[in-house]
Amino acid sequence: MANVPATKRQCAMEITHRLQTHGFQAFWAGGCVRDQLLGIEPKDYDIATSAKPDEIRKLFPHSQLVGAAFGVIIVHRHHYATEVATFRTDGLYRDGRRPESVEFATPQADAQRRDFTINGMFFDPIREELIDYVGGQADVAARMIRAIGDPESRFGEDHLRMMRAIRFAARFSFDIETNTFAAIRRRHEQIKLISRERVGLEFKGVLASSNPLRGVVLLADAELLGDIWPDDIRRMDVHGALQNGWTRKLPPKSRFEVYLAALAHDLSIGDGPGATFWPKLRNQFMLSNDELSAVSWISDRMRELACWKTLKRSAVKRIMADRRFAALRELYFSVYDDVALRGYMAELEKEGVSPEPLISGEDLIDMGARPGPDFKRWLHDLYDLQLENAFADRAEALSAARRLVNQSEKKQ
Repeated sequence: MANVPATKRQCAMEITHRLQTHGFQAFWAGGCVRDQLLGIEPKDYDIATSAKPDEIRKLFPHSQLVGAAFGVIIVHRHHYATEVATFRTDGLYRDGRRPESVEFATPQADAQRRDFTINGMFFDPIREELIDYVGGQADVAARMIRAIGDPESRFGEDHLRMMRAIRFAARFSFDIETNTFAAIRRRHEQIKLISRERVGLEFKGVLASSNPLRGVVLLADAELLGDIWPDDIRRMDVHGALQNGWTRKLPPKSRFEVYLAALAHDLSIGDGPGATFWPKLRNQFMLSNDELSAVSWISDRMRELACWKTLKRSAVKRIMADRRFAALRELYFSVYDDVALRGYMAELEKEGVSPEPLISGEDLIDMGARPGPDFKRWLHDLYDLQLENAFADRAEALSAARRLVNQSEKKQ
């Protein structure tokens, strides 16, 4: 029988079993336990153990030390990397993000240092036993995000946890417990102390969740949205803008760039965001060039398609041929029930929206044209004519190209 590749779960089981057989406590921890209770296949399995880093490395010689100060080891097994961490308590958080020191501790103490009850549980896969010191199982059943212990302390330690609470609420369609949410509202301005990269990642997580609109509304209610959005929206009726805008019309699991383009429209003054907005958006959320290009392109093309009957056939075809068109189509037809445009686009697709050009630069050179500023314009104009179905064949296209070249020579 052929060997069946191990899964991440099997690897985590093997590592846990090896630690336990050598006399250590070892449990699965955090998100993987939560996901199992929710019936979701975990993407990763983290293991918490009483074994110290040196003891872990002795049992797993090919492991990788990635957080000596925090007792974190990466164990490589069957081509998977599993994080194994020693039970610990955290010292003081002076930068609003990470503790200055840790002390190795019991599983009970380790659970108390974590952010939310739904992430504070352990699971013993060998005995198939849930270990819950913080009431996480009850909160999963109640669909509730609740800080472990005093929420003021949890958010004071790590300000990014405020964004994480919103992301989890949006991802799982959970409520945020009253005291936990009140603490976020009191401390919301501290999110400005966190790096834009970290905030951007959490914000992307909100927009990529199963209920991004809920996440954005919660960010607004918590006053976090005004802290992280590139433009000043504090005097805006954000709820009204979202209720009457594009955002609420998008289906769940829309593409990130689609949702961000819709949100940029809804939170702007006037017809939509201006040119100066896009660099601010990129800098605030540390967007890649591709992400920014997609969002700004979608926004601009939305305005064009809203007046599509005034566009040339070639202009619509060029839009449809762009690699970002699928995202634009997703947004446009979520916002507008435009049956006529759907039919027109179907007609253009049958014609072909990106045929091979009938005329190349080499053709123009053969006609005596010299490469220069006119070259690109001629090729663009000739291709537009081709998209407009102005040529029956290549011979007609060559005739049109010769006329352009000859007219240019006469002007010179």
